[in-house]
Amino acid sequence: MAKRVVLVALASAPAALAGCSSSEIGPPTKVTMVTSGGFIRPGDAVSSPDGKTFYFTAFSDQLDENDQRLPAIYKVSSEPGSIAEPLVTGAPLRSPTGLVMSCDGGTLYVADLLAGEDDGGAVFALPTAGGALADLGAGIARATGLAMRADCKTLHVTGRTAERAPAVFTLPAAGGAAAVLYSGEPLLQPSGIHVDGNGVSWVMDQRAQGTKGQGVLWAIPADGSIATEVASDLRMGMPGGVSLIASGGVAVMPTRDADDQAQLTTVVIATGETSQLPVADMAAPAGIRTARDVGVMAVVDADGAIYRADDE
Repeated sequence: MAKRVVLVALASAPAALAGCSSSEIGPPTKVTMVTSGGFIRPGDAVSSPDGKTFYFTAFSDQLDENDQRLPAIYKVSSEPGSIAEPLVTGAPLRSPTGLVMSCDGGTLYVADLLAGEDDGGAVFALPTAGGALADLGAGIARATGLAMRADCKTLHVTGRTAERAPAVFTLPAAGGAAAVLYSGEPLLQPSGIHVDGNGVSWVMDQRAQGTKGQGVLWAIPADGSIATEVASDLRMGMPGGVSLIASGGVAVMPTRDADDQAQLTTVVIATGETSQLPVADMAAPAGIRTARDVGVMAVVDADGAIYRADDE
């Protein structure tokens, strides 16, 4: 059943704390390309806790024997000029879209829009040291975005219910049955998601219509009681990306300005202050994820590049 929605001013949105790092970490002030080439159509990226290694979803730039481009998860140093290498390639992946990492940095979780039974979508676990993908048995249709709760045991997943209603789910990181946290209006096409230390889900929605225009950042509390508009008229990519900085309190989203130029939009949750950091050479801003312990963010350009955003 859809929940009631109340739209409020940004300044009154729920306060947030990531609960995982130093209060001295601030929002990004510079963005640098890390890697491009050898892959196409990256969608989401995640950083290791120390910010030294990035992982991202993409497709091979080479055709296989069936003239298909293979879906893959790539690994790359976060230093500029690095060369990405595939960590895992091909089946059971079909269309990997969302990524998040375990708190200890040992496991990647992958949301795939088309994998699984009847091409309905799936969530996988993958060791960062390499190995096989394990299906978590989620039962989530069109799984798109992932986030890790502060308990380090629970995933939050955007996708659709069996009835194809847009929804946010919770899922044990060890695998098992997913539970619907929130479904229905005002969600339309939820994708990128971040969960703060208070259990609030910050959800990007490309198609949702907000008070200022299309493209909304929603806040859904831990009890799933309501979806609150935090910001709207966000020209986001696919998937839409959102991450709070490691010290919490500030949401960062890759977006485009009115002239279609890429930027990082930051929102100070407590005050409603919004600012933009232009990224001149980025073409198609998409996923983003903070490192847990340092002021580094992995940022995706869906046109074919991975960037790092730093707070200094």
